[in-house]
Formats: sequence, structure tokens, C-alpha cells
Amino acid sequence: MARRTNTSCLGMAFKGYLLLNLWTAVGYALALPVTLPDLMASQDPPLHVRGPVQYAVLYGVPVVAAAGVALFAARRRSVAPWAVVARAAALLVLGRIAAHWAAARFDAPEWSARATVQCGAAGLTAYLCLVVLRRWDDRGLPSGSRRPGPGEVWHAVVPFRDNEGSKERYCVVMRSRPHYVEVLKITSQNKDHRDDHIRMPNHGWDLTSGKEHWVEIGLEPLRVPYQNFTDGRPKGRCPRPVWRRLRAESPVPAASNV
Repeated sequence: MARRTNTSCLGMAFKGYLLLNLWTAVGYALALPVTLPDLMASQDPPLHVRGPVQYAVLYGVPVVAAAGVALFAARRRSVAPWAVVARAAALLVLGRIAAHWAAARFDAPEWSARATVQCGAAGLTAYLCLVVLRRWDDRGLPSGSRRPGPGEVWHAVVPFRDNEGSKERYCVVMRSRPHYVEVLKITSQNKDHRDDHIRMPNHGWDLTSGKEHWVEIGLEPLRVPYQNFTDGRPKGRCPRPVWRRLRAESPVPAASNV
């Protein structure tokens, strides 16, 4: 068994520290409508929120934080805009509830102590919401797997374009949908004589075979159900120049616009 080095342990500790600070900042933003009025009321004389600018900060910052978490949860997944808005609204409400719950449970005399608990409760709620949303989006996938994301190279059973049947091959993910993924297939057969294929360099995803590869371009992506992916992780990223051309020239299926 490989022994974990001090460098890797330090890296994990640093990553954990950054994540802790990130969720603390999210919790602070979500709990702002609770903590800030509390701070202002504890001044001598007490202060009150006044004016459109102060109200915009007080209620706008939590909206931005909730929207950011909802968008991050939907990263590399196909989530309808209305669903992202609904998730952000739910997170906004849950974060506020958590902050009020913490305020009622922990009534310390110092504002800083009260605010720390309230922000921690809101941040923990946001993190749990993120975990639930990601597990909901990944439902139906094998354990340890995740949904393929745009621009990634995966191995899957891809249907033939011209006739019935399918074949295991590499493919580039164009878009993720609720029940399937839209892909363009990769082949090691020479396609230099065809206009619907371009060369695809191996760097970034195939570091072992040494074969030349070509990928479809300008064609409608093929639909591959999630259960047809043979691995739980991507092989790597599509090279950037190729990915830019694929995005620019790949048509969107009509059924995917709804």
C-alpha cells in the first residue's frame, strides 16, 4: 500500500482549510439578513437599516450566494433555468431558517459569538443542500460514478450513425441531459479524406495508445443513455482547439431545445 507523503497531507489540509473558509463565507452571506440587523441593534444608540442601498446589500448578497451554490450544484449537468432559480430560492429560505434557528438556540451576549453560530448553521445548510442536489442529479448512476460533462472524453457504447447496432468507443461529450448524454464519436480509422471529421490530438486524454484519432464535426450529436458508459470517470479533456471547433459547428438537436 502506498504511504501518504507529508506533502499530500499538507495539500489535503490546505484544501480543507479553503473549503471551510468558502462555506463560512457562503453561510455569512446567507445569514446576513439575520446577523446584520442584530449587529446594528446592539449599537448605542441602536441603528436601523435604511435606504435602498442598504436594503439592496442586506437582501441582495444572500440571493447572489444562493444562486452561486445552485449554479455550482448544476455544474456539468443539464438543469433547466427555472430549476436553478427554484433551487436558489429554496436554499435562500433554508439558509434563513437555519440562521434564525441558531439565533434562538444560541443567545450569547457577544454579537460575534452569535453571528459565528448563525453563519455556521447557514453554511452547513448550504453544504448539505449541495450534497443532496448532486446526489439527486446523479440518481440512477452506478456507485462511484458521476455524470459526464461537456468537453470530456469518455468510453461508452455508442450507436452507429448509419445503421442499427452500437460499438464501444471513445466519444466527446457535448451536452448532458436528464436521461442521456449527447456525444460525438471518436475513431482511430483515418478520416482525413472526409469533411465531417477532424484530427484530434491525443494529449489530455489518451497518453498510452499512440494511435491517431479523428472526431466527428458538424454532425448532430448521438444520444447515449447513462447506463451505456463503461467507466465511472472520464478519460480526460478534449483538446481546447478541437473543443472550440466542435462547439462552434455542432448543431443542437431540435428535441433538446424544449
